[in-house]
Amino acid sequence: MKLSKRDMFVGGYYLIILFLVACSLYDLVTGSVTGFTFGYVFALFYFIYRARVVVQFLKYLEEKDEDSNRDG
Repeated sequence: MKLSKRDMFVGGYYLIILFLVACSLYDLVTGSVTGFTFGYVFALFYFIYRARVVVQFLKYLEEKDEDSNRDG
């Protein structure tokens, strides 16, 4: 299976999201909740939001590219 450039780019966001979930869960399980834990959670929600926006934008660019290929 060959990954497209879009999949690899968005995969970076998913990797960061997974890392932030792991950091947050580690702090919760070990009971070492600090200010960083809250930062992880806020960063997690930010990266989820950004990943959704990036996916929508990349889909828009693909549709725009397909439309220009049909017209040209």
